[in-house]
Amino acid sequence: MKVEFIEEGHIYKVDGVITPSVSEIIRTVLFPDMYQGVPKRILNNKASFGTNVHNAIENNDPSKLNKIEMLSYMEYERLIKKHNIEILEQEQIVNYEDLYCGTFDAIAKVDGVLSLIDFKTTYKLDKEYLSWQLSFYNTAHQMDFLKAYAVWLPKKKKGDVVEIELKSDEEVLEVVDKFYEVL
Repeated sequence: MKVEFIEEGHIYKVDGVITPSVSEIIRTVLFPDMYQGVPKRILNNKASFGTNVHNAIENNDPSKLNKIEMLSYMEYERLIKKHNIEILEQEQIVNYEDLYCGTFDAIAKVDGVLSLIDFKTTYKLDKEYLSWQLSFYNTAHQMDFLKAYAVWLPKKKKGDVVEIELKSDEEVLEVVDKFYEVL
């Protein structure tokens, strides 16, 4: 089985067949109005900021960041040290039985505990959305993580490491079923 990700359009293909992403399923079934009323220009700016910070973290290279992005990267470095976070894997694509795909940010040991991590640069941390997002990755990865965290790196503010409660596999698969019912 071959899984590929096409960045333009945020499209996953499994053996050449377009497969829904975690974010597509979550936004369709659980959060359909998530970005309603937010101007496209603002969404694009926020996405660019988040992508730049994510890339710097993934490549351990902040050299291309602007001053404001660098502040978030420096918060990342501070939080990694403070919480004894040891990154084990980054940016891995997961596929659950060809029903959905996604890319998790990291698997890490946080104070010695194997954990699933998502890096967020949002102004406000949406714990419920994150709970679903990380739970979808957990179900697809088929490794019951003991903990899940958001490493929150908001623009121009102090960051934090926030524990996120995971949903059960049954809850995740119920949402997947609802998504395929509305197709």
